[in-house]
Amino acid sequence: MPINASYEFSLAQKKYDEAKSDEERVVALQEMISKAPAHKGAENLRKDLSRKLVSLKSKIEKHANNAKKSGSTINIKKDGAGQVVLVGFANSGKSTFLQTFTNAKPVIASYPYTTTKPEVGILNYGGALIQTIELPAFLEGHDLTSQIYSMIRVSDLVIFIIKDGNMKDLDFLLEIFRKQDVYLKINKPDILISKSEFSGISIINPKNLQLPLDQALDFLKSSGIKNSNIILNQKTSLEDLLLLVNPRAAYVSVICVSMPFSKKLLLSKYKGINCVDFSEKENVRNLIFEKLNKVIIFTKKPGQKLSKNEPLVLNKGETVLDAAKIIHKNIYNNLKSAKVWGSTKYPGQTVSKSYILKNEDVVEFNV
Repeated sequence: MPINASYEFSLAQKKYDEAKSDEERVVALQEMISKAPAHKGAENLRKDLSRKLVSLKSKIEKHANNAKKSGSTINIKKDGAGQVVLVGFANSGKSTFLQTFTNAKPVIASYPYTTTKPEVGILNYGGALIQTIELPAFLEGHDLTSQIYSMIRVSDLVIFIIKDGNMKDLDFLLEIFRKQDVYLKINKPDILISKSEFSGISIINPKNLQLPLDQALDFLKSSGIKNSNIILNQKTSLEDLLLLVNPRAAYVSVICVSMPFSKKLLLSKYKGINCVDFSEKENVRNLIFEKLNKVIIFTKKPGQKLSKNEPLVLNKGETVLDAAKIIHKNIYNNLKSAKVWGSTKYPGQTVSKSYILKNEDVVEFNV
C-alpha cells in the first residue's frame, strides 16, 4: 500500500485483487490510476499501474482478434444512411422492434435466445434508408461476444431495448458496456496526437491540464507515447488521458426504447440517455434519425418539378459542394453556385458552394 493512499484507492485495489476476468481488472486499474496519490513519492506506483493497464488491454485485444479469426464471423458491411444496432437481454422485444420499424421478418418466440445470429432490416425515414441490426443477446461469456462488440464499436447508434421501463436492466447494460470500453454517454476527448520531429512529448495548451504536468508526461510515456505533440482542446483530467491511450475505447450514440409488456415508460431521460416508449412510434423514428446527425436533401433540375423519391443523405454541417460530389463528378468539378429552398431567407435564394444545408432543403445546382 503506498504512503498517503486514499480510501477510494484502497477500494479500487480491492476490486483489482478480487477481479475474476481481465476486463474487470482493466476497470479496477483505471480506477486505481485515477485515485493514485499525485505526489512525487508515488511516481513509480503510477508508472507500474500504467504498464499493467497497457499490457492487459493488449492481451484482451489479442484474444479478441484470435477469436475473430477462429470463429464464424458475424460482421455486416455498413450500408445506407447509418448503421443502428438493437441491444438487449433475451426476450426483451428486439425482434418485435425490428419487425415493426423495418422490412425484416425475424422469428419471434416466447423462449429465450431465439436470435442466434444478427437479423438485418431497413428503416425508411423519409427516403433515408437506415440499416437496423438486431444483435443476439450474447453480451457476456459466449463465443460470439467479441464479434458482437466489434459490430457495436463501429455502429452509428445503439438502441437499448428494455422491458416495461426497467431501469435496472438499463443500468446493467451500461455497466457491461463500460467493462468493454464502449462509451455511450460521453464524447471522445477533444485531444489530438500528432507525430513530432523532435524527441520527447510536447503538450500544447498545458493550461487545460487538470493534473500536474510532470504526472501527465509520466503517464503518457509509460503508455507508450513518444516523439509526439499532444494538443489539448479541452479541460483535460487523468481520466481523459486514460481514454486517449485506450486502444479499445469506442464512442457510440445511444437511445433507450422500452417495450410496454404491461406498462408504459413514463421517463423521457435517464442518466443523460433519451428514453422513449415503443408505443410512441413517431417519436422513436424521429429520435433515431436525430441521433444519427444526418440531414435529408432533395435535388431538382432547372425548370423541372421536385421529386422526393431519391433524396440525398448528408452529415450535419455538410455543404452544397458535398451534395454535388454525391450527385456526379462533373457537377462537383464545374459547380458555380446553387439555389436553395427551405433554410434560406427566401425561396430559391442563390447560395455559394460552401453553404451549409439543413434538413429537407431543396437544391438546384448551377454549373
